[in-house]
Amino acid sequence: MKGLWPWFWQRATAAALVVALFLHLWATHFSDPGAEIAFAGVTVRVKTVLYMAVDFSLLALVLFHGLNGLRNVLLDFGVRRRGALWLTVGLSVIGLAWLVLGVFGLMPFIAA
Repeated sequence: MKGLWPWFWQRATAAALVVALFLHLWATHFSDPGAEIAFAGVTVRVKTVLYMAVDFSLLALVLFHGLNGLRNVLLDFGVRRRGALWLTVGLSVIGLAWLVLGVFGLMPFIAA
């Protein structure tokens, strides 16, 4: 039963990633078909609430999905109980740090 929740969240984030990626592609390429994809246009588009929500959720979902998958693979290779705890904590810290860096990377577009 211990592996149920990581397995469930792996599948749930995969489904959410498909939806978020579809929204991202729609907002980028189809919401305004005449718009040119250039730095100025992207800056204007990123300032919208929908685009920010989609991009931030894509970032969080990709990080969680990827690091949870890495954790599951490493645990399948036989990491012991104590090592599993440290692995989970370490990957969580790495994921949070990358999330913060990603948010800071998007902030100049929002503040501009």
